[in-house]
Amino acid sequence: MAVVENATQPTTYIQNEMNHGMIADLSHSTQYPILPTDMYEIFVEHCWTVFNRTMFQTESEHWCDWEHIFSIYSRFQICLEDCAENLQLPFPNELAHNTILGVHMYFFKDCDLLSEELMDPPENILLGLIFAPICIIPFLVSLVVYKSNTSKPQT
Repeated sequence: MAVVENATQPTTYIQNEMNHGMIADLSHSTQYPILPTDMYEIFVEHCWTVFNRTMFQTESEHWCDWEHIFSIYSRFQICLEDCAENLQLPFPNELAHNTILGVHMYFFKDCDLLSEELMDPPENILLGLIFAPICIIPFLVSLVVYKSNTSKPQT
């Protein structure tokens, strides 16, 4: 699902966080200007911290259940995207990629791709799937031979 925002009133995650005082204005903390990439590292660390805290508030047996972590993971991804957009950096980028990879390696490393073990179909269906093409091949070969014998050569 896409989040639709009013173009005249941007409501990105980081702007909201800054307005609520959760992220300090770091541009005045040093005498040197902070590069957008340095700011992005700070924001990514904040996104990671919020995601980490929320995941540890969720029971670990629900970490592999997409229904339980969908909103947490989506907020994390939106946070990374909004930070990059606010700083006019491309997304996806290497830092975001590495952070997401770290999330997957830590929280989702034990998750299976398939929720249930795949099994063979019942024997009658399996035999039908095997013998149907075997029976059609001789019919198609005889049809090609018949058509090639009955067609008139073109001169």
